[in-house]
Amino acid sequence: MAFDSAAYTPAIRTVLPAPTAALIEAAGDPCPIWAAENPDRALALLFVAPRDCAAVDVLVSL
Repeated sequence: MAFDSAAYTPAIRTVLPAPTAALIEAAGDPCPIWAAENPDRALALLFVAPRDCAAVDVLVSL
């Protein structure tokens, strides 16, 4: 049996204080130094929450 066909329920239900989309939109622009050190994570973050910032220029220059 495939794992995705089973219905698992968590033992404890947690309530998020805000929807995930609201948390992503509230986050600031990624630091260009962090983007240069972590290009994979920076690309993933900018894919989820696209924005025009200095981190984009750093990633393009790599």
